[in-house]
Amino acid sequence: MSTLDGPPPPDTNYAPTFLAVTGVFTLLAIGLCSARIYSRLRPRFNLRIDDYLILVATILCVVDFFLSLTASLHGWGHHSHYVTPHDITLVMKVNFVQQVVWIAAIALTRLSIALSLLRLSHDRYWKLTLWSIIAIQMLTYFGHMLFQFANCTPLRASWEPVYDVRCWPRKYVLIFGWVANTLLVLNDAVLALLPIHLIRTLHRSTREKVLICCLMATGLLAAVIAAYRMGLSDSTFAGDLLSSTVMMSMWCMLEVLLGIIAACLAPLKAPVERVLHRVGLLVSRGSVTRPSFVVSLGQRGVGEEVPPSRSADGEAWKDSVHEGEVGRKERTDVATVEVRREDRDGAGVV
Repeated sequence: MSTLDGPPPPDTNYAPTFLAVTGVFTLLAIGLCSARIYSRLRPRFNLRIDDYLILVATILCVVDFFLSLTASLHGWGHHSHYVTPHDITLVMKVNFVQQVVWIAAIALTRLSIALSLLRLSHDRYWKLTLWSIIAIQMLTYFGHMLFQFANCTPLRASWEPVYDVRCWPRKYVLIFGWVANTLLVLNDAVLALLPIHLIRTLHRSTREKVLICCLMATGLLAAVIAAYRMGLSDSTFAGDLLSSTVMMSMWCMLEVLLGIIAACLAPLKAPVERVLHRVGLLVSRGSVTRPSFVVSLGQRGVGEEVPPSRSADGEAWKDSVHEGEVGRKERTDVATVEVRREDRDGAGVV
């Protein structure tokens, strides 16, 4: 653009905001994921497929952050009027790789959460719901990859001007985007709210039930962000791509990072309680403790037998009432012995 066409547009610099916000949440995700993996290695090796998936997703987020840093050093976030053509091509190429990495990271995060929840219940409808979510996630993942690599021919038209370029009609891309994103938002909401049905049936205090619900419902923030960024798509791609895509990318990164945080918070509830007990910050409620509901998320497999203190009926994993029945029986026996002792003492007096 030359000055003869009018005054130049104002310059922008959105990259520092992107790097600051996503950097904080990336560090938080790394810390929580590391703690989750460590808790699976001690006192014995207990890593499962959902742990590996969330680990890979976290690594992809770190890669995505450094790709964003590279793009920002070459003008990403500024208006294209103030960036050289060579840097614009480099930034668009890096953004293309960012999108591929993000698609894989968000898919692995959702798959990890769904596979974790599969172990919480043997109920047929529970498993059917989760396997349906997994199937939808896989279909949308392959759909996103298809549009990413086959939308335009040649592929390099995605990051540099090409004279003879052939792309699919824009309306097909928009239709797929709205349908796929709507399904994924619903999936996020279901994954966040589904465990609440089981939590209501646990023999736990109200405070602990609320805590578990809050930990597992953290994923709702990811669903809210996914719904919000859907409304930004039209305005994002209608402006200058070098500057307008930064905030859209920030919300995309926050979506996957909050998903990782939500996936790691619930399994860490039991280890955190043990640490707080050891340092004396959390007072034990009694000598008799029950296995934590969240521990089952990482310590039981789909094919493992149900412990005697649990039931695996059609209502899924529940706290067994057997423990309470045993306690009542023991208390009854103690009371009977005391009464008989009083009778014997009384007979001696007479």
